[in-house]
Amino acid sequence: MDKCLSDSQIIQYLVHDLDSEELKRCSEHLNYCASCQKRIEIEADDDELKAWQHCHQRQLQEAHAEKQPFSDDRIDRLFRSTIYSIQQSGSSQDTSPPKAASRPTPAFTPPEETPVRTLGNYNLIEQIGQGGMGVVYRATHTHLKKQVVVKLILNSRWDDKNQIQRFYREMEVIGNLDHPNIVKATDAGEIDGTCFLVMEYLDGHDVKSILKAEGKLSITSACYILRQVANGLQYIHNHQLIHRDIKPSNLFLTVDGQVKILDLGLAGLSQGEASDLTDSHCVMGSVYYMAPEQAQSVKRIDHRADIYSLGCAFFQMLTGRPPFKRPSQIETILAHREDPAPHIRVSRPEIPDELEALFQSMLKKDPEERIQTMAEIVEILDHFLHEHSDLVLSESSETRFTESQELRALCNNARLSPAIKALQQTASTQYTRPHKPARLQKKAVVSSVFVCCVLGVITIPFWEQIFGTKDPIPVVPLPENSSPVSAAEPNTSHPELERKAAIWFINHGCELVISGEIEPVNQIEKLPEHDFNITQIDFKPQSITPELLAPLKDLSKLEILYMDDCDVEPGSLKPLEGMRALWKLDLHNSGITDDDLAVVSSLKNLANLSIQKNLKLTDQGVQHLSHLQKLKSVNLARLNVSDKGLQFLRTNPDLIWLSLEETQITDDSVPALKQLHSMEKLFLKKNRISEKEFQDLKNSLKKLIEYSY
Repeated sequence: MDKCLSDSQIIQYLVHDLDSEELKRCSEHLNYCASCQKRIEIEADDDELKAWQHCHQRQLQEAHAEKQPFSDDRIDRLFRSTIYSIQQSGSSQDTSPPKAASRPTPAFTPPEETPVRTLGNYNLIEQIGQGGMGVVYRATHTHLKKQVVVKLILNSRWDDKNQIQRFYREMEVIGNLDHPNIVKATDAGEIDGTCFLVMEYLDGHDVKSILKAEGKLSITSACYILRQVANGLQYIHNHQLIHRDIKPSNLFLTVDGQVKILDLGLAGLSQGEASDLTDSHCVMGSVYYMAPEQAQSVKRIDHRADIYSLGCAFFQMLTGRPPFKRPSQIETILAHREDPAPHIRVSRPEIPDELEALFQSMLKKDPEERIQTMAEIVEILDHFLHEHSDLVLSESSETRFTESQELRALCNNARLSPAIKALQQTASTQYTRPHKPARLQKKAVVSSVFVCCVLGVITIPFWEQIFGTKDPIPVVPLPENSSPVSAAEPNTSHPELERKAAIWFINHGCELVISGEIEPVNQIEKLPEHDFNITQIDFKPQSITPELLAPLKDLSKLEILYMDDCDVEPGSLKPLEGMRALWKLDLHNSGITDDDLAVVSSLKNLANLSIQKNLKLTDQGVQHLSHLQKLKSVNLARLNVSDKGLQFLRTNPDLIWLSLEETQITDDSVPALKQLHSMEKLFLKKNRISEKEFQDLKNSLKKLIEYSY
């Protein structure tokens, strides 16, 4: 499509009334035509203003609006409107909105409010935020009567040259950027010695506040937020800028389902300015989300530092906590540098494999090993959301608890802007889409209305205490006798041994998952010609001998091992001893003994263990599980385990999934079970716990979302 879009095409594009071929042509044109992009945004702004007017009219009419700003009929209208607007080539689904979505919105004029101060053309109504360098007011334009946000620099910061430069830099950066997923600046200047920046007023929720209220987001909601942020960041990166401070509090979800990136004060730093801040002992960014290279040397980071930070935020959206959170800032920075990235599936077993793989790629320590551009992340998420379009309803239908309808509606009805392409595309081979999808599950999110806030940099005077130098230092593994919990997994892979082991296990009927491959491999001729690692082995029912498992000792990257319904001979698990990458092990109905569990107890990073239906295990043998400090999910169903066997729970308080169905436990085990404050799924069918004690237990576990009795 060489010609610019007609007015009719612009409207059809915004209301999702184009067929798949026309949508493809329009999307391709919008990728390079700045004029049409601007026309799209002008039209979209009209819709946003109507939505704002409608929302605020309801807030004035309803006394409970702040706690429940969306009525049932509005939620219904949201669901009847466009569910997905992913710009996916070849999509055949009909995205035309129903007539109800285009109802005219009655005009509404907010009542006059008494200002606390007048600054030029702006009446400052109330202070809504304050950070390390500035204060933020909700304000109205004296003539246009339009609500805005005005950011002022604090008087106490006028003597701080760096902070003044940062404020002016933010004014310049925001003023030069124009994208739906970036907060818009409408005015800036200096009046009577007061420097100010005027931005659009955002009505909605910042992601940090949502997580504080509810704990974690559903998978689909997190994906919609991630997709919008990645697209906005690609736009920023295309302008040769790095945000440097991506975190949940700088991501804002509006009442229209659009995500806005906030706080661009660090984005316009030149290399010299970054060097000045480093020499002043100032670490730019937030340590919970900071890429290893950013903490070591801000002089040498590039856009891939934002990819790492966004990966940390994605992890927190899904789990409720940052991936690395230690008692001190020093320990947190070192954890980013040295500790292996956690797995989302430890807290969310239902996470699809492709999303786990995407997260792991975003959190690679070495920027060269990460997924290389935000555009690639957008492409992966667009494909995932398109292929899983039915999961919006299935997430809630598979669970027994009430879904937060508002956030689901906001995210699913968001108008996603066309995918931004990277100007200098760097091919990435670090992400591969795994072969197994997983079931999704929804977690409720409670709504409230929040406003933009301003955040500054984190100053760490003890910079040299962390690294002993201001220059970047190499990432090196800890000595071999160091704890595997705190050390990154060293690269001890031997390609020739990996290939030899792959051939061995395939010849014994196993199915393998190979790094870099989408489909599982069960034929030798399907093994890749290049070097690879085996990450998963699935044994078919057979006799497990020490000789059969001997090659496991050479597989340093093996993460998942299935030996369910096999016949494990005594002593056969010895090759597993001390495997550092193994996090999931399935041994159900395999005939293992207490001695075998002693070997399993050496797997210090094991998070998911299934040993149900192994009648040789005793209460004493189960105590070996107390050595597995990272254990999150364990299946003990149909074991001869009694109350005595559950003593191991005292050292495993962080379990989130536990099955004790068809065991011998009684009411005496309830006090120990009550200490599992993180428990989300608990299964207790066919045991000796009374109904009264079970109800008491259920009420004490505040995070419990699924159970059986």
